[in-house]
Amino acid sequence: MPASGPLVEVAGQQETSPVPALRGLTLRAKAVLLFVAFAAFIALTLFSVGQQRGRLIAIAEDLERLHVVESTLARVSAASAAAVLKINDDGAFAEPRDVAQSVAIEIESLGPGLRVLGELFPGGPQLAARLEERHARARATSSRADLIDLRSEVNVLVARLGQSAVELRARKDRLWEGYRARYDEITLSLAAMTGAGLVFFGALTVVFFTRLAGDLRRLGDAAIAVVRGRREPIPVTRGDEVGRLMDSVNRMQEILREREQALEVTRQQRFHQEKMAAVGSLAAAVAHEINNPIAAIQGVAESIRGNCENAHCGNLGTQCHPDMILTHTKRIAQITRQLADLTSARSVEAEWVDLNSLLRSTASFVSFDRRLRHSRLDLDLDPAVPAVWSVPDHITQVAMNLVLNAADAIAEVSGGEGRVAIATRPNGEFVRFTVGDNGTGMEPGVLARAFEEAFTTKPAGRGSGIGLFMCKTLIERAGGRIAIASRPGEGTRVEVDLPTREP
Repeated sequence: MPASGPLVEVAGQQETSPVPALRGLTLRAKAVLLFVAFAAFIALTLFSVGQQRGRLIAIAEDLERLHVVESTLARVSAASAAAVLKINDDGAFAEPRDVAQSVAIEIESLGPGLRVLGELFPGGPQLAARLEERHARARATSSRADLIDLRSEVNVLVARLGQSAVELRARKDRLWEGYRARYDEITLSLAAMTGAGLVFFGALTVVFFTRLAGDLRRLGDAAIAVVRGRREPIPVTRGDEVGRLMDSVNRMQEILREREQALEVTRQQRFHQEKMAAVGSLAAAVAHEINNPIAAIQGVAESIRGNCENAHCGNLGTQCHPDMILTHTKRIAQITRQLADLTSARSVEAEWVDLNSLLRSTASFVSFDRRLRHSRLDLDLDPAVPAVWSVPDHITQVAMNLVLNAADAIAEVSGGEGRVAIATRPNGEFVRFTVGDNGTGMEPGVLARAFEEAFTTKPAGRGSGIGLFMCKTLIERAGGRIAIASRPGEGTRVEVDLPTREP
């Protein structure tokens, strides 16, 4: 029996393939999202280019205004120069009134021009007003002094117009430099954004299709693995149609695994039934052949005992042992009956079962196994336990598997006496029967996988790994529970709960 103390228990739940709890975007949604992102990128690019274009247009408008100002400045400068030349040429010989009259057109054209120059020529309107005033005075008085004052004002205007022309050219050059710099900036910005967009969307496309191709390749490999019999679930890392297809393949694998497990359990049940039927046929034949001579031996022994008792033979119990002969012949007859009872055909439907009687017969049958030859098989069956609702053959199969597993465990222990114990106890609405041993026990990693199909620690040829899995399946089908507790070096205890009510 396993040593006392807290042991790790395993409830034998079968792991299932991972199923994503949340669905992600579909491929169509991803395509729409990519299109929206691309459209947003184009809109952002156009917005940025539009802003830069607005600045270029503003510079162009400034240049256009400067061009108008430059043209006006040229006209005003030409009119001023013409007025100065006429005053200089005619002022020495002609009458001042005539000279003033000859420059009237030029003087009159200066006012509107100076007003157009605006901020480039501050004080222009005032200067135009003074020129008109001096021109009117020169025409009215015909004074040479007034003509000289008019010429002085025009000379001042010519000088200031020259200075303004220099400033205008410098301002125009700065605007042209700003225009070229802004144009280069727009070109570079557009090229950078286009390159960044190509790199980003290109990388996104490459990553998307690379991942899609990898997932489809894994899906294809999984499909081939299903055909070859492997049932490893595919990690579902997507939430789109491909992810749902992976999930469907995983569910298909799980369904196939469950069907194969059910078929394997059915095959093992059929094999067990056929094996027990063969043993039953052999036991019946052997019992038939044994019972006849046993009956004769019993008759002779009873005759000897009767004669000895009647004759008061002194050799009774010393040389003659008819009671010993009768005891052992009865034991032989009992063994043959137990074999016949255990191996007789049973119903495959659930029924009310006397668990103690069934376990007692099973223990008697497996006690002849050579693995239990040097070990104790103890029964601690509570007579107060009620009948259980189950398939008798299933209980026999489970009990035999558990006892023989215990026999294998104690066979690996060197030294000491091996012991297997079978016990029954009430457990609420269940009856619990336990099979314990003082064998090698199991490591935590082995214990965690004990109920997995095809998992075994036994050498090749000694175990298929289907025993405990089949026990779990049969017990759960009956509405029961099974759990294992074990520690290395302290043994193992298997607890099976069977229902005492019909489902």
